[in-house]
Amino acid sequence: MYLGRMVELADSYELTMHPIHPYTKSLISAIPIADPETARKSHRIPLEGDVPSPLNPPSGCRFRTRCPYADEQCAAEVPEFKEVTSGHFAACHHLDKVK
Repeated sequence: MYLGRMVELADSYELTMHPIHPYTKSLISAIPIADPETARKSHRIPLEGDVPSPLNPPSGCRFRTRCPYADEQCAAEVPEFKEVTSGHFAACHHLDKVK
């Protein structure tokens, strides 16, 4: 969830091993790794900017002010929460661009 909206939903293994929403990817990348070798090879995805006010959320996609993939469509339309693969749901206009 981001500012009260679901952005991604899947079972725990699928969500941690194959996140598809930019916010989820950032959250998963912040989990500390106990193995020093693996930790050195991991890549952290920091979020830019400040969290918007939940009392006055941005138009369209609520994550757009911090998303590296945001464009005009994200400002104008709330993304549909849809099933991307079996049992894995996400709300993003640009899932095809997310790495």
